Amino acid sequence: MKNSAFKHPGYRRAAQALLSVTGLLLLGGCMQETKTAQAPADQVLADDQSADNFSHLQNHLHTPLLAPPAKPDARNLTPLPEIRGGKPRLPLQTLSTTPNTNVVALRVLVLSANATDGTQSAATTMLAQAGVPYDVVNPSVPGSFTANTLVAEDGTGKYQGVILTTGNLAYEASPGNWQSALDWAGWNLLWQYEQDYGVRQLSLYTYPSSWPEDYGLRDAGAASATANPRLTAAGQGVFTDLRAGVALPIQYAYNYPATVAAVPGVTTTPLLSDSGGRVLAARSDTAGRERLALTFAQNPDLLHSELLGYSLVKWVTKGVHLGEYRRFNQLDIDDWFLPGDVYNPVTKTVSPDAFRISASDAMSVAVQQTDLRVLFPVSKEFKFAVVYNGGGANTAAPLSCATNAISPDRLSSMSRCLANTFDWVSHTRDHEYMDFLNYNDSYAQLQPNLTIGAQLGLNISTKSLVTGDMSGLGYYNPAGEGLKTDYGLGASNTSFLLAAQNTGTRYLASNRSVSSQWDAGCMNCGLTHPLNSNIFLIPRWPTNVFYHVTTPAQAVGAYNSVYGPNGSAPYWPADLTYAQYLDKETDLALGHVLSGSAYPHYMHQGNLRQHTLGRSLASDWETALLTKYSKYSTLPLKTLRWDSLGAYIEARTSYMKSGMSGSWNRTAKTLTLRSAGGGAGFVTGAAAGGIGSSESYSGNTISTFTLAAGQVVTAPVP
Repeated sequence: MKNSAFKHPGYRRAAQALLSVTGLLLLGGCMQETKTAQAPADQVLADDQSADNFSHLQNHLHTPLLAPPAKPDARNLTPLPEIRGGKPRLPLQTLSTTPNTNVVALRVLVLSANATDGTQSAATTMLAQAGVPYDVVNPSVPGSFTANTLVAEDGTGKYQGVILTTGNLAYEASPGNWQSALDWAGWNLLWQYEQDYGVRQLSLYTYPSSWPEDYGLRDAGAASATANPRLTAAGQGVFTDLRAGVALPIQYAYNYPATVAAVPGVTTTPLLSDSGGRVLAARSDTAGRERLALTFAQNPDLLHSELLGYSLVKWVTKGVHLGEYRRFNQLDIDDWFLPGDVYNPVTKTVSPDAFRISASDAMSVAVQQTDLRVLFPVSKEFKFAVVYNGGGANTAAPLSCATNAISPDRLSSMSRCLANTFDWVSHTRDHEYMDFLNYNDSYAQLQPNLTIGAQLGLNISTKSLVTGDMSGLGYYNPAGEGLKTDYGLGASNTSFLLAAQNTGTRYLASNRSVSSQWDAGCMNCGLTHPLNSNIFLIPRWPTNVFYHVTTPAQAVGAYNSVYGPNGSAPYWPADLTYAQYLDKETDLALGHVLSGSAYPHYMHQGNLRQHTLGRSLASDWETALLTKYSKYSTLPLKTLRWDSLGAYIEARTSYMKSGMSGSWNRTAKTLTLRSAGGGAGFVTGAAAGGIGSSESYSGNTISTFTLAAGQVVTAPVP
């Protein structure tokens, strides 16, 4: 028996209860309010389809979840304390009785005396995004930093790079008493290791002075919370992915513009400078040591930190490291073939099943996709993933690329025409919620949808599945209406999971908004389902392009009804315009893209309405995002078909959990790679060498391979 509880009209009305709650914002992509009985006059079902044609499809409802209206600004206005004092000359220490300075482990050392200032988090986040193994050491803890910290028993180096969270590692030892976490013996030990083993040092937040070491920078007396420096010619050679001439937007962060001082034995090369020629980043070489210093605060939620992370990791590791970093542009469109609700910004009501995209809308989406590729070469692979419900299709409709075709359903005819234009992904036959269906009813929602897609000739990612509202995974309301509760993946519907497995599903969409459905401890990873290891979960990012809006007026009206000053969850001091709305929304998406996340964002079929010739809400959002991204970066954005995307995230997860380690023999130009637990592996800057495959990404070689537990292999470094 099908679960009729989820068809109750009260479920639709439950949204109003959510909108009366303030202060609790769940990460979600859909929002609902009170319904009206009839659609607004300007909203009609496409292709002369009436609502009665879809009377059997009453379960395509959407949970009223909200995404946060803006990313936190992560204010970091804490100035750096200056520590002064003499610099005694200490004799060089013996780091190892049998030094082997040509070999270093593929691992980075993060030295930090303060885990709460945002800079340590910035360091570990950018390393985790690239999958680079690292250790965090607080040198102020007695005995935590010795020669054994840096050098292994066989005389090889334990680290290929060093990151200082602040240039002087200052911490407040007692109220008002600031000290360096390293004493002079510690500083000399660190510097000797870097010199002997050829290891680079990156200081993420540096006060421009001569203490404890001299970078050749002096405070220009112009500290502030904002700056807009540009790359120098030398800076372009370090920050290779940043677009030449662009200003780096430093906001909410103390910064210390500096002048360059002539210091014997120090060569200082400015990398970022402001309009007055003052320096905010520089490379500084001394005594065989390579150093890079930034004179502004970092935080992983700040745009300037997000933009710099890729190049900083590349610099400190010399471009050779375990792991990989790529950027993605993935956008899913749910509910294709089904009618959707429509929000009225004047009456602030919602009309059920009032809009279904037309054949003309669908053809326009294909044109918009091509236009996006042409306008933004940085995302030339972009392709919409169309998540379809075959219960709303007509398999008797003939193939036609004409928007006015004679057909029982023009959208079905046009979909045949566009069968190879999009990546097609199953969304179940009728958008039934999968939380409580038995095996047979679950199977009846899954296999027939694949069959319908095949009958229409759609190019389907057959291993992938998106359920209605990503249901079936233990996030539901037992009463069938109202706010959902996260009961955890252990409360998933095992009958549904088995049906998914038996219909060929390997990759199942989960909700990045729900804490149990993504792994917060594993950057850019998915999850093997704990109740069925044959199912692997791929989280998706929500947007505030709500499912029931089809025009700019509807989109911004619905948004302001929630986040405007008179909204149900007020956030902004004034209602936003459409341009402002797109700007705020794509700020969030830009952060996701810059993090290297491959998780798709998702929208809905109503967002594809051609509200203006050649434009839809979805393409407006993409245009705003890609305009913003292209302003700053030249790093190409990948778009993968869902089956390939799932395989990539699965491999990434396997690597992050495999305990992989390695070492770099810089004389022999080889890497020795080991896997403790076995699984997939990634390495950047080395050829596969017969152990896997290699890909060139923005001039970097990224090799992928699989190792058995305990296996050791060698890879060449060009």
